Amino acid sequence: MSKFFLHLILLSFGIMMIFPMIWMVFSSFKPSLEVISVEFHLLPRTWTMRNYVKVFNELSMGRGYINSIIFSTAVTFFVLLSATASGYIFSKLKFRGRDALFFLVLASVMIPPQIVLIPLYILMNKFGWIDSYQGLIFPFIMNAFGIFLMRQFMYGIPNDLIEAARIDGASDFRIYFSVVIPLVRSSIAVLGILIFLWTWDEFLWPLVIVNRNELKTLPLLLAHFTMAEGQFPGESMAASTLVIGPVLLIYAFFQRHFVKGMSMTGLKG
Repeated sequence: MSKFFLHLILLSFGIMMIFPMIWMVFSSFKPSLEVISVEFHLLPRTWTMRNYVKVFNELSMGRGYINSIIFSTAVTFFVLLSATASGYIFSKLKFRGRDALFFLVLASVMIPPQIVLIPLYILMNKFGWIDSYQGLIFPFIMNAFGIFLMRQFMYGIPNDLIEAARIDGASDFRIYFSVVIPLVRSSIAVLGILIFLWTWDEFLWPLVIVNRNELKTLPLLLAHFTMAEGQFPGESMAASTLVIGPVLLIYAFFQRHFVKGMSMTGLKG
């Protein structure tokens, strides 16, 4: 009985969490007048694809998907590369000032991103990277949380294993690629999913650095569309569904790896 009630409580909270998303998807198939109707009903009384047709006619969704995929994939790749390398350095290599440098990395997490927004913009302007993929991606290629996560997990790798590889003549690069990386694959999967999702939803920096419509990501297109079409909530629901759909598919596909990595790293979701 205790397990039954526990599962019932968890199921109730789960439904509460996903209900707004379910309502958004069904509302995307409703006429706008039906969405704002005082009488509540989950399923559409009149099913229509007009909202999606208007979204594709008025928004460059294909280009937006390409920009978001390039942005999120590139950032995820560089963060995984820098976080795993930094995690190995901070956990397994000894050098003067290592702990102080790691403390500075952790301290950077406490700095709100809005504070460095203007310096970053000035720097990108000096590089000539305004309205470019380089300017969009460069500020995100290193992530303090990713470095911390990789460092904590690699810290648990036995030092005897590292020393045995050194005795066999392996260099630090060989140890990093052939010994350490295979042991932290689950943590890499967790970090990769988190970074991809965070980057996909990033709004502030693309809003600042991108002016051309050809480089706008999906969150920017969605924001401009909802501002222009605020009186048509059905169309806004359709646009939101199209933006969040790929993220849900990615999470559903990698859910098993995400849960496994979370349990192995000792984090709780």
